[in-house]
Amino acid sequence: MPKHVRLRIVVDPEKVRLQPRPEDGYAWSVTGPNAGLLKSSLSSGMHLYRSIYNEIGHPFEAVSSQTLRTSQSNANCIPENLEAESFGDGMGGSFTAEISKLKAANSSIEIELERTRARLNDCLDESHTVRAEANELRHDIEILQLHNKKLHHKLTEAKAGIAGAWRILNSLQTEGIEIALGTRDIQSSANGIHGVASEVLD
Repeated sequence: MPKHVRLRIVVDPEKVRLQPRPEDGYAWSVTGPNAGLLKSSLSSGMHLYRSIYNEIGHPFEAVSSQTLRTSQSNANCIPENLEAESFGDGMGGSFTAEISKLKAANSSIEIELERTRARLNDCLDESHTVRAEANELRHDIEILQLHNKKLHHKLTEAKAGIAGAWRILNSLQTEGIEIALGTRDIQSSANGIHGVASEVLD
């Protein structure tokens, strides 16, 4: 029950304030079992805050004096959504506005994190592809090196065979010259013997 009713203070409905000024001549109080909710300190723990929250609801929050004065000058009740202001400089707005601001920042960070994660996945996929291609190239190089080694061995054998063939050919050529010379000597001797025989017969 508001004090202005108990004190028989008449106030027009459109002028009733949820947060009266000293010159209004009245104030609000909580009656019944919840009378002490707004008269105790909240510093001892969260139990009292939760009780107030359960009785009054979500709009209950702490705001800075400046925000409160601004809201009082604009309207005769606390607005549900206050403009976000930072508490870091001591001026501040409401916890609801600060929470909304932090949620928006967190949402932005989550979006950027998803983008970074997507880029990381793309980089990992590209890395796996490059690694697979490198392994294939390494395998091809090993095969080419093996073929090159075999060809080098065959080339060495071919060179040795050619050198041996040249030696044999040179040897055969030398022997052929000697045979040709021997044949000429035998033919000359035969001609001489034939001439002598002819002279004897004559």
